[in-house]
Amino acid sequence: MKKNIIFLLSIFILFNSSNLKANAIDAQNWLDSEISQIIGLYRKDNIESKTKLNAIQKSINKSFAGNGIGRFVAGNAWGTANEIVQKEFIKLFKEHLYLTIGSLMESYSTQTYNLVNSKKDKNKGVYLIDMEVSHNEQKTLITWRVKKSKEKFYIIDLMVADISLVITKRAEFNSMLKKVNNDLKELNYILKEQNIQSYNNLTN
Repeated sequence: MKKNIIFLLSIFILFNSSNLKANAIDAQNWLDSEISQIIGLYRKDNIESKTKLNAIQKSINKSFAGNGIGRFVAGNAWGTANEIVQKEFIKLFKEHLYLTIGSLMESYSTQTYNLVNSKKDKNKGVYLIDMEVSHNEQKTLITWRVKKSKEKFYIIDLMVADISLVITKRAEFNSMLKKVNNDLKELNYILKEQNIQSYNNLTN
C-alpha cells in the first residue's frame, strides 16, 4: 500500500482569500467525518464484515464521483458501448471501488491518521487535503482531491505517495480492455466475476 477549496481592492482580495480558506476547511471537516465513520466501524470487532462493506458501499455511492471516474477509467471503450452496457459498467465499477477500499480498510483500521493540511487546487471548486497515516514509526501521506458541486462535496481522486488512484485504475482497466478487444460488455462479465470473488474473500 506503501492514489481541490468591490469595495477596495485590498478588501476584495482579503475577502476572497478568507472565503477560499474557509471552503478548504469545510472540505477537510467533511472528509474527516466521512473517514471517521468508516474507520470507527472497522475498529469494532463485533460488527460483521458484510455490515462494514455495506457502509463503505453507501459511502462510495454518496461521496465518490463514481460516474465520472468510471467513464474516465473506461477510456475509448466508453464511447463505443451502448447505454445499457455503460450503466452496467458504472454499477460494477462502483462495486469494484468499495471492495478495493474494503480490503484496504482491513489494515488501515489499526493505524492512526491525521488530516494535516488543506488547500485550494488550481482547478475551480477542487481542494487538496493531506492525510498522514502512521503505523509504528512509518508514515504515509495520502492526498485526497475533493470537489464541491451543487453544495455537496465529492471525492474525485486520492494519491498515495503522489500516485493517483484514478490514473492507476485507468491503466489497470486499459490492460484488461486490451484482452477483450476494447469491448466494455465483455469487460463487464469479467468484472462481475471478480467482484463476486472479492466479496466472498472479504466476508468468509
